[in-house]
Amino acid sequence: VSIPENLLKNTFIEVTDYSTFFKDYKKNKKELSDLKSANVSSEIIQFENKELKELINDYVSSSDKILAKIIVDHQSPYLRSIIINKGSKDNIKIGMGVLDNQYLVGKIVEVNYASSRALLISDLNSKIPVNIEPGYIQSILSGTGKDLGELQYFREKKIFDENSVVYTSGSGNIFKAGIPIGKIYKDQTDDKIK
Repeated sequence: VSIPENLLKNTFIEVTDYSTFFKDYKKNKKELSDLKSANVSSEIIQFENKELKELINDYVSSSDKILAKIIVDHQSPYLRSIIINKGSKDNIKIGMGVLDNQYLVGKIVEVNYASSRALLISDLNSKIPVNIEPGYIQSILSGTGKDLGELQYFREKKIFDENSVVYTSGSGNIFKAGIPIGKIYKDQTDDKIK
């Protein structure tokens, strides 16, 4: 008498188990697909990261530039210098130029193993031979202790345009010629050219 009831009960249990198994299978299949997708995305990002690192390393090693961060900035009016996070272990040498983007901002005056000190061109002790273009006018750029340098010792008095650009001249072999420093600024309070 109980055989049909047991058969029906067992069939219901088997169908329920199969349904649960099929739902778990679909869920696991979707999770596996998502994980594979995430893995492929991760591999793509890692490959792009590797390519970009190689590109940056190629750029840095193919040029004569070394990238560094400023770790200390001395804001004294008498001493305008910065400390950078590169030193002799990174092939930093005394006399190297310091650039911000393409503009010259100073030179290395002290080198330690892991850090270096750079004297900024705005320091009172800084004097750099420069050319002013257009016109190829030679001058000396002296630091003032403020954010501007002052042009001195012209061969002849010229009227400067405020769009004139100041470059290193290469005289004295301090810096190579043609490194941009800045633009002419005429101070209305005095006759100085900065």
